[in-house]
Amino acid sequence: MDFSVQKRRLETRLSALSAGVLAGQGLSALSDSAGEQAISFGKGTQIRAILTALDRLKSGEYGYCRICGADIALDQLREHPETPFCESCSA
Repeated sequence: MDFSVQKRRLETRLSALSAGVLAGQGLSALSDSAGEQAISFGKGTQIRAILTALDRLKSGEYGYCRICGADIALDQLREHPETPFCESCSA
C-alpha cells in the first residue's frame, strides 16, 4: 500500500514541531509554570510518536496494529498518521 500522503503529513508535522522546539518553545520546561511544562512534554511526546511512525514506514511495519497485527483503517491513518494501533486496540 502507498502511504506517501501519510509520510508527507508526518514529515510536515515533525518539521513544525521541531521548529517550535528549536525556536525555544521547547525550553519552557525550565520555567516554573506547570502548564508550560505540560505543553513542552506534549510536544516531545508528539515528536517521538512521529519519529516512531516514520521508522515503521521505513521498516514496512507501518499500517499494522502493534498489538493485534490487523490493518489500521486508512481513514484512521489519514486522520492520525502517527497512530500505531487499530481502532479496536486503541479504544
